[in-house]
Formats: sequence, structure tokens, C-alpha cells
Amino acid sequence: MKNDGMWKPALIGGVLLGVLSALPVLNVFNCFCCAWVIAGGVLAAHLYVRDSPVAVTLGSGVVLGLLTGAIGGLTASLFSIPLQIMLRSAGTGFAQQVSEWLGELPDLPPETRELLMSVLAASGNPSMALMLLTGLLNIFIFAVVGMGGGVLGVALFEKRQTAATPEPYRPPVDLPPPPPPPAGSSEL
Repeated sequence: MKNDGMWKPALIGGVLLGVLSALPVLNVFNCFCCAWVIAGGVLAAHLYVRDSPVAVTLGSGVVLGLLTGAIGGLTASLFSIPLQIMLRSAGTGFAQQVSEWLGELPDLPPETRELLMSVLAASGNPSMALMLLTGLLNIFIFAVVGMGGGVLGVALFEKRQTAATPEPYRPPVDLPPPPPPPAGSSEL
């Protein structure tokens, strides 16, 4: 299988799905069955089918979706790390306000207050190792889900017939019956 022409559609679909998956409000659409990842695979398949001189098979759609998803996962990871760092510095005021609000609640048990404060402190400062692990997980998940988008896109947009497979041999049905054996021959 030649995949020379797959890189350009995979890059376009992957970068688009990666950016949309990293943006804080738009990334919510990935909660709906990885919508951006599937859409990126479908877009890449559409671009590849449109430019391909021959009919594209579903196997090519799988490879294209895999490439698109991996590129998208890498792009989403690279975009989300600086966004998380910026949001972390902007969110310190919010975390401080929530901790003050928790301190003012009179009926909150001390154990619950300590637990919420520790969760708030931990969530406000994700480590770089956690960000890298999340990025690797994104690449893997996006690649697997992207395969489905690539196959879906090929199934939707490829209308040409692939190379026809030969029909299996079937003997003719309307032949006359064979002649009777010669008279004098002995049957075993």
C-alpha cells in the first residue's frame, strides 16, 4: 500500500483536530464520542479520496485515520501544555477564592474541608510528568479513534469501485444431459 499522498491530508486533519481538542471551550465536543477526532479522520479521508487517482480502500482509511489521530494527539498535547501553564497562573486567584469560601462554611466537617483543600491544591498545579503522560495517552487514544474516522470517511466519500475480484467458476446450468453409455460396455 502506497501512502505517499496520505501525509498532507493527515497533517491537515490532525492539526485541525488537535487545535480544536486543545482549546478550552471547544474541547468539550470530544466528550461526545471523540467528535473532533472522528471529524479530523473524516476530513482527512475526504481530502485523500478527492485527490486519489484510484479508488481508496478501507484499509487505506485505517492507515490514514491512524496517522491523522496520532498527529492530532501530538498537536493537542503541544497546544494544551502552554494553555495549562497560562491557565494555572490565571487560576491562582480562583483557587484562593474557593479556599476562602470553604473556610467560611460553618457546617462543613473538618475532614471534608481538608480533603477539598488538598484536592484544590493538587488540581491547581499539575506536574510536567502528568502533562506528558496525558499527552502520550492523547496520542494513543486519538490514533485509535482516528482509525474509525478514516474508515467512516472512506465509506462516505469513496464512490468508485475498487478492482473487481473475479467471480468463482460456476458450471453452466442449462446443458443437455450426457449421452447414455455405449451398449455393450460393462459397468463396475
